[in-house]
Amino acid sequence: MFVKTIEDLLLSAKEALVQKNLVLSIELFSEVLEHDPDNIVALISRGTAYFSNQDFQLALQDFTSAINLKPESAKLYCSRGNAWLGLKQNDSALNDLNKAVELDPHYPTAYFSRCEVLERMDETEQADKDRETGERLQKQISQAYLESQGIEFQNL
Repeated sequence: MFVKTIEDLLLSAKEALVQKNLVLSIELFSEVLEHDPDNIVALISRGTAYFSNQDFQLALQDFTSAINLKPESAKLYCSRGNAWLGLKQNDSALNDLNKAVELDPHYPTAYFSRCEVLERMDETEQADKDRETGERLQKQISQAYLESQGIEFQNL
């Protein structure tokens, strides 16, 4: 009988997630976590699969566990903020997205997500500022990438 290693399970789970086979990916990531409860890749990925499956409560649990392992990750706070957003918990979403921006003020996704929360809270002026900031950061990141590939931009 062939026994899969944790690495094999993780790879299979990632493949299932990429192929949008959410049920299988959740099952496989759960199996990884049975053997290695602090496997941050499995926690984040299973949380992403739960989120994609609109199971926001379980996504929230996985993202919270991952934050406990890696508390300085803006991306994790942003992911958990989006789970809160899915649960229509605007205050909790805003708190996590504020933390994401605090940890990484150059992370455009945090601004776009916070913009959505602010719009739901009828804070349109701040929402517009966050959208503009997110768009500006996204453009800078894209330009920096293209310049790293040898494509230069003129400031217009």
